[in-house]
Amino acid sequence: MFFVGVILGLCFVTPLVVLYALLVRWCDRFEPEPWWLLIGAFLWGAIFATLGGGISSGVGEALASNMTGAAQDDPGIQAFGATVLAPVFEEGFKGIGVALVAGISALGLREFDGPLDGAIYGGIIGLGFTLTEDILYVAGQFAESGLGGFVGLFFVRTVLLGLSHCTFTACTGLGFGIAAESRNLFVKIVAPIGGYIAAVGMHAFHNGLPTFFGGEGAVLMILCTWVIVMLFFVLLGALVVRDRAIVIRELTGELGGLIHPSELALISTYVTLGWRNWAILFSMGWSAFRQRRHKQLALVELAFIKNRRRRGERGKGLDLKEARLRQEVYLANQRGIWIGN
Repeated sequence: MFFVGVILGLCFVTPLVVLYALLVRWCDRFEPEPWWLLIGAFLWGAIFATLGGGISSGVGEALASNMTGAAQDDPGIQAFGATVLAPVFEEGFKGIGVALVAGISALGLREFDGPLDGAIYGGIIGLGFTLTEDILYVAGQFAESGLGGFVGLFFVRTVLLGLSHCTFTACTGLGFGIAAESRNLFVKIVAPIGGYIAAVGMHAFHNGLPTFFGGEGAVLMILCTWVIVMLFFVLLGALVVRDRAIVIRELTGELGGLIHPSELALISTYVTLGWRNWAILFSMGWSAFRQRRHKQLALVELAFIKNRRRRGERGKGLDLKEARLRQEVYLANQRGIWIGN
């Protein structure tokens, strides 16, 4: 029965979680993160964070049981596991995934530029965790209560609360993103720690409401989750507006040279450029779409390189990357690749 529940979970949970992940990725309008790195982050959450968090929490509950003499299924031990161990260890292992992405970026990949990138990677890791955890939970519920129990738990966990882990780990990612952008050593140390503490606190509050207050707490948990999810997307929106301002400010100095004013106007739109790119794909084919998209991303990346210089960052690697991007845009212009109306 459990195996059948896993198959049902894969069929029902996976499409919804993937939809959430695409929605979060869609919010990254101007400098979208590479798909391969986003998939790696998702897999970290789905495999390593789930295994590490689950095993660590189980070991912690066993130790607490031995130390107190209470059975491992004792309500007190279960409450301790849900409100202390699970938040600490699950957010810890998810946070390791964020730290790995930030570390790889710092060593030369340079795909982790600021708060928006951090929130995106954290959210994607959280959704990977959601995928595995929800499948296991609904499969267990199917084995215990049949299809009715499966549908009920799926609706609560994946439909109503499917973005919970996304918002928790986005706090950790936000902390790492603030650290990546800052030149202040104190901020670089404190911001990731603060983000992790916020993630653990939100997770503990989320688990604690139904644990200590039963059905009423569960209803309150759902309402609080919806508020947090709305605030999460408001935050993403504010960070996207911030990124747009960076693109406009840094590329304005390139007008008349690398970029035409009408190109900048289109590059700095929130959604219009995406629709135009799709229209190019269907009307002119993949090659035209790819060349246009490549020039667009090179210009945006150049803007963020210039912004990093504005913040005081220096180095040969930065010089080489800026030179490469300028050359790519110049050659695209020479081939007549046009992003304007």
